[in-house]
Amino acid sequence: MPIRRYLDYNTVFEPDTITAMSEALERACAALHVNGQAHDREIIAERIIALARRGVTDEKVLGDRVIAETKAMRVL
Repeated sequence: MPIRRYLDYNTVFEPDTITAMSEALERACAALHVNGQAHDREIIAERIIALARRGVTDEKVLGDRVIAETKAMRVL
């Protein structure tokens, strides 16, 4: 599922960045076993968007960061 649905109307990214963000979302959700949980997908999408706003636009880096952060939070 594309990340576009989680972007607000005044958020602008290049098409390649949106593609990378969407791929990172799918990879992170799969790695974290988030299938149909809409709330969990939204939280992951929001984190990916926040990272992209700070200039992190590589799909692998986005996915890896969100996966690592989520796993770290589960340990606490």
